[in-house]
Amino acid sequence: MPLQKPEIRHDLIHDRFVIIAPKRGVRPNDVERRETAIPKRESSKNCPFCNEPLTAENTLLAMCGRKHWCVRVVQNKFPAVTLDNPKAYGTQEVVIETPVHDIELADLKFDHMLHIFRAYQDRTQSLMKNKKIKYILIFKNQGGKAGASLRHAHSQIFATALIPPHIVQRLSKAEEWQIVHGKCYYCDLLVKEGKGPRRISIDKHTAAFTPYASLHGYEAWIMPRRHIDNITRMSPEEIKSFARMTRNILKKINQMGLSYNFYLHQVTTDRDEHFYLRIAPRGSVWGGVELGSRAVINSVAPEDAAKFYRTK
Repeated sequence: MPLQKPEIRHDLIHDRFVIIAPKRGVRPNDVERRETAIPKRESSKNCPFCNEPLTAENTLLAMCGRKHWCVRVVQNKFPAVTLDNPKAYGTQEVVIETPVHDIELADLKFDHMLHIFRAYQDRTQSLMKNKKIKYILIFKNQGGKAGASLRHAHSQIFATALIPPHIVQRLSKAEEWQIVHGKCYYCDLLVKEGKGPRRISIDKHTAAFTPYASLHGYEAWIMPRRHIDNITRMSPEEIKSFARMTRNILKKINQMGLSYNFYLHQVTTDRDEHFYLRIAPRGSVWGGVELGSRAVINSVAPEDAAKFYRTK
């Protein structure tokens, strides 16, 4: 049954509050909000991801063969962290998702998308060999509202010696749950959400659902059903399932014409973490309530979002 009145929901693991207020989405609005455009190049002549030679010095990985690559990983030319700077130690890599200039991730064939996720696995495994690296973030900015600056499809890998404070807090909350209940918070969550109204899809290996206290309208989490802490530990069948669910959800977001971010946190020193991919569509703009109180107003009930994702 659709939510009739606004509802304050508490996200236990992140310890934050979200106000689910579906009727806010139809409030009067006479202020134009334009999508931040990414300059469209009719030609790919100036695109760095089209014209950098395959044999470039900063190529870290090329999938599908060296002459005809389909996914390539290179060092970020404008990194915020570097391996030679002890004050901001880390590395940033760019995953060029396709050699084709003007195609979106969700429009790639499934086998191609699978290569992208295998590249994430390979690079995570390589980065984890550096014992100074404590935190690895895989993320994608799609569209102007999500912070993308280049049209050519790409995602990034950000690895540092610093574990962000909010991640430390999340790990602490998950540990508290484990001590009190004797089991993983996320494994418990999978059981609950796999049967409820926020379920998007579930198979033998993976579950996708909209979180109870979603920060963003149409937010989705994709989680391996097996308790594993990072993407390198996924079996070939698990990574196929994970990539397929991600692709299906991104296709639905594309139908709405929304920008989105996705991100996947990995803490290399915590082998008991249960990792997941979070997809955050960027359909709304946070205002004074969100910035001032840090209580987010979400005008799309997660139950309604899940129903949308389930429709063919």
